[in-house]
Amino acid sequence: MKHKYPPLHLLSIFEAAARHQNFKAASNELCITPSAVSHQIKALEQQLGFSLFQRKSRGVELNAAGEMYLNYVQQGLDCFELGTRKTRNRFSSQALKISCFTTLASSIIIPKLGAFQAKHPDIELRIETGNHVADLRYDDIDLAIRIGQGNWPNTTHQKLLDLSVSAVCSAPFFAQHKINKLAHVNQLPLIDLAYMDDVWQQWSRAVGITLSNTKRVLTFNDYDSSINAATQGLGMALAIFPLENQRLENQSLIAPFNEFVPFERGLYAVYREEDEGRHDIQCFINWLTTSPELYAENR
Repeated sequence: MKHKYPPLHLLSIFEAAARHQNFKAASNELCITPSAVSHQIKALEQQLGFSLFQRKSRGVELNAAGEMYLNYVQQGLDCFELGTRKTRNRFSSQALKISCFTTLASSIIIPKLGAFQAKHPDIELRIETGNHVADLRYDDIDLAIRIGQGNWPNTTHQKLLDLSVSAVCSAPFFAQHKINKLAHVNQLPLIDLAYMDDVWQQWSRAVGITLSNTKRVLTFNDYDSSINAATQGLGMALAIFPLENQRLENQSLIAPFNEFVPFERGLYAVYREEDEGRHDIQCFINWLTTSPELYAENR
């Protein structure tokens, strides 16, 4: 039976134009010209036999037919995407695409990656690092390793371990400021994180001191940059353990107070609900959860 529906590319263009309510914004997303979007929408309307948009001097707006049709088109495109992904996951030998932050990759994953490859030579990995938090609904990522509270909707998330936080600095910084007690925090330049409000105040309350120091010599919007700044002797930062155990071992950082406070967030493996049975994802998680570096005691 031949299905009578418009070509898929016209439906994709309509979905983008309807979602943005703007042909130019849709053209930017689709990498075509605004006039091409307009022509394709007209072609779709001619095939359907009714209009989808109200043309206005400053843009377009979905009419009643367009709003109704958009609902069906989005459901259909979502179904196509889900079906493509599930079929590919089952029958394709594509790489396992992993997203994680830089510290985890450099300190835990990469040093022992040879052991994983030796144990699972059939699994090809593609690891993306950085500060961007992968959105599993849209990004081409299969598995994300995240720090959080396990509340990501419409995902399967497996807690890998609990985390703790400690104040750290470089050895030269420690010697320069003659740090020997917790109260010295109030005399030191502190490195802060923009996305974690009052993180120093929370840590100081947990270790039993009053933080009167409001001097922040540096504030970063990502964790890795704050730790790198601390290794350069630019201030004292809060580090996450056991992720930073390697830096303590090689003495690029020291924890002068030896106060490790339980962190309100944990380390999680996050993936799509429909991928729960994927062999490659479970192999990687099982390998990661047996890593002695990840589960070593804080030093």
